[in-house]
Amino acid sequence: MDWTKPLSFLLALLVVSLVIRSIFELLGTTLAGEYVAASVATLVLVGIIVVAAIGLGAKNRRWLSNPDSYF
Repeated sequence: MDWTKPLSFLLALLVVSLVIRSIFELLGTTLAGEYVAASVATLVLVGIIVVAAIGLGAKNRRWLSNPDSYF
């Protein structure tokens, strides 16, 4: 099972590269046009919702102290 560690590392690198490329694509297409203010407002709203969801999910302090035992 030693081959699974390099494979999982390569898959993690693939995911990271896809996320970085998608962020640049999002910024390039969303913030370059005639609806820049609406796009920025939407991105801020989505960011606030994501942070609020994380805050509600982390309300239980046990998850913050030891996430391995929580799941």
